[in-house]
Amino acid sequence: MSTVMSTVLTRNNALTRHELALLVAEYAELLAAARATVAAARLGEVDPLVHIRHALAAHGQLPPVGARPVVLLAACAAPALPVLTCGEVA
Repeated sequence: MSTVMSTVLTRNNALTRHELALLVAEYAELLAAARATVAAARLGEVDPLVHIRHALAAHGQLPPVGARPVVLLAACAAPALPVLTCGEVA
């Protein structure tokens, strides 16, 4: 079992393989959007943030209007893992 899997699958917090696959896919989507944003900025596109804005909006994660970047960075937290019973841990 990989280190990631052994860290994620514990008695108190567990992700099913399906949930883990979704989490990895969402991370990949966000990473691709961030990379596309940087590439667009380097090419001088008119609205390079469109890629990251779209990815954030798709998950309801756009910051509120007027939010300060330093506050958003300070509030950075990983989402809570679902709590499953021992019988639910695969």
